[in-house]
Amino acid sequence: MLEHPPIPNFDKVRAEYCISDFITRSSDGILVLYVPKDKVSDKAQKGFVSLKQLENLQSKLKREFGTSTEIVLLDVDSLTKVSEGFVALLKSTFQDIITDAHISFLNAHRVSATIVLTEFVENSKKDAVEAFLTAILTPAHIELQAVQWDEVELPSLIEILTTTKKYQPVKLDNLDNFLSKNYPALRIDWLNKQLDKLIKKKLLVRERNTETYAMTALGLNLLPNIVSRNSSDIVRALDLGRRKW
Repeated sequence: MLEHPPIPNFDKVRAEYCISDFITRSSDGILVLYVPKDKVSDKAQKGFVSLKQLENLQSKLKREFGTSTEIVLLDVDSLTKVSEGFVALLKSTFQDIITDAHISFLNAHRVSATIVLTEFVENSKKDAVEAFLTAILTPAHIELQAVQWDEVELPSLIEILTTTKKYQPVKLDNLDNFLSKNYPALRIDWLNKQLDKLIKKKLLVRERNTETYAMTALGLNLLPNIVSRNSSDIVRALDLGRRKW
């Protein structure tokens, strides 16, 4: 059993300030007070404690009892499950552009979000994501404080075309392996969608029997002709030579 700090009516203080646990840190003697995040609100209200109240408590304990304290806000299962639900809604609604997301509760009524995007996304789409997130949070009386966008670096359509030209005819998994050397975050399902876009633009064709992709005349004309040892034509010729050897 933990020894109570030399503070009168400490159990009453714990109840009033929603302190679930405490320890006295042996390294520096600081009293660490643990408060569950689902008990912390922006303003003082029944059943909750505000950050301002906790700051005032720290000042009081230092002033009256010479006790230095540190407040630690604890994650709780109930908020974690709520967060997971919001993330699932985000990913299912914007599955084409969001690969992952993390929603962190700062207290019972405020969250911050980190959203991982599959590709470069225009600001209008980001605004739509943020508006949707705000819309699902508001009925639960939760405020979105900040959004951080984590944009994964992925190959452009021109890079996909150039790589296809180098190794054509090429299968999806092989193309994925070639591109992943420079883009480790690349996902094969995302690449497959980009290839579909290029087929619709008549820049690529897909051979059903061999499940391979190759350039069309339109696609070849789109790419610049660069005569060098590293050009796509020479790389392809060398690769075909290696296959024959």
